[in-house]
Amino acid sequence: MKLNGILCNCKNQYLTKIFSYEKKPKKEKNFDIDKKYRRAFYQCNICDHIYSKLNFKLKNIYKSDYFEKTYKDINGVKKRFNYVNKLKLKNSDNKNRVLRINRYFQNKKDLSVLDVGSGIGIFLYEMKKKNWHCSGLEMDERYAFFSNKYLKIKVQNKKLQNFKTKKKYDLISFNKVLEHVPNPANLLKCAKSFLKNDGVIYIEVPDGKVKKLGKFRDEFCVDHLHLFSLASISILSTKAGFNTELAKRIIDPSGKYTIYSFLKKK
Repeated sequence: MKLNGILCNCKNQYLTKIFSYEKKPKKEKNFDIDKKYRRAFYQCNICDHIYSKLNFKLKNIYKSDYFEKTYKDINGVKKRFNYVNKLKLKNSDNKNRVLRINRYFQNKKDLSVLDVGSGIGIFLYEMKKKNWHCSGLEMDERYAFFSNKYLKIKVQNKKLQNFKTKKKYDLISFNKVLEHVPNPANLLKCAKSFLKNDGVIYIEVPDGKVKKLGKFRDEFCVDHLHLFSLASISILSTKAGFNTELAKRIIDPSGKYTIYSFLKKK
């Protein structure tokens, strides 16, 4: 099936519907949606990348009550941060993420990271403990406020596309971010200008292999526009002007099916 003219990064334009939703799943928050609830996921039969199709505008969710439905207020962010921060390594997606990044860099010194979509700041907080110079970008001003005020980490409330700096980073991270944007390749291309010549892009995205567990997995939530495969990660990185240094499937301690990858400039 051709999906509204969408051309997969592998050049395939015919996709197979794998899941459809005619009403809100029970676990999904009650977002204000101004049209009849209808969405579906389609998979490329060549590279296995999965696309979402919505009959409503997702940006309306982010603009209205996504923060309130998730955390309610800043005190809710504090509560969530404290909970995640106290998790032991075996139970923490974030601490395992930080561990593999530091292993990749082999304990090099004086390193800088820019985290795009820094959220509640838990990743940067842990990286700061490992002596990284930490900065972040976050589109929601309340998350940015929390990181600046309570974590003492500089996070700017702006899109990467509007970010201006002369600084170049050793690492730019996209932790569970690319699945939320219509065109992940464009975002990666934008990041390239802020990366040192020998710098690294680190990404984490939901793994489409999770489809074997059914349509009500969190990976198939309403705000995920993409689920990835190892092949589609490789194609995406090439399209954005990077080489894939490493890409691996994992199941996070939280149970999420995830692909992580390290990319370097061509």
